[in-house]
Amino acid sequence: MIRRAIGQSLLFGFLLISPVSAAPGVTELNEAGKSAYALGDFQGAERLFDRALTEAPDEPLLHYHRGITLMRLSRWQEASVAFQTALRLNPPADVAAAARGGLRSLDALLRRPASGTRQPDETVVTLQRLGGNWFAQVRVNSRTARFLVDTGASTCVISPELAAALDIRSDRGTPSVPLQTISGLTRGRPVKIASLVVGDVETEDVLAVVHPLGSAMDGILGNTFLSRFTVTLDPTQGLLRLSPK
Repeated sequence: MIRRAIGQSLLFGFLLISPVSAAPGVTELNEAGKSAYALGDFQGAERLFDRALTEAPDEPLLHYHRGITLMRLSRWQEASVAFQTALRLNPPADVAAAARGGLRSLDALLRRPASGTRQPDETVVTLQRLGGNWFAQVRVNSRTARFLVDTGASTCVISPELAAALDIRSDRGTPSVPLQTISGLTRGRPVKIASLVVGDVETEDVLAVVHPLGSAMDGILGNTFLSRFTVTLDPTQGLLRLSPK
């Protein structure tokens, strides 16, 4: 059995847990898969985790890692099976909690609309797919921006550049908060977005964290926004459906 340690509560992206000890081949394949995942090569990560599972098919950690990779590939049902498999293998508490979190995030993604038509009170947003990720065009206060849609992120995130352009600042004296990312533990400044518009839906006073994100995106659409709605992501049509709770 691989022994592992897990960090603080995850804020954006799913946490890839690091093994403390394991058979050398399995450890190397797991670490290589994590590196591929961090670089956005989700297909490569899947292949590496699959190879590790041929050597250690009863290791729940590897099934969990495969599950979060399948989520990035929009293969929701396969990801659900991977998380369920991890839970059946009597995992340690940290892996079990992470797998259950993955299943909760998949609940909305596995719900299919009754038909292709728009339902009453439903907002339908067309997404853009880049690699294994889905992006939405949103309006933050008065500015249009591109946000990664991440149902596994507990908070929205905005880049420092966008925060500066819109003069979005933390209240005086507000301390930074810890963020656990795939790259490790870091910190960001909590802020409040006065207006966040996605499709036809506007929400006010949305909690977010300011943190560098790179040039591919202006922000992350996390659960401080998404949890206000019943969310369905349709990967076949590339649509995000938001319904009032």
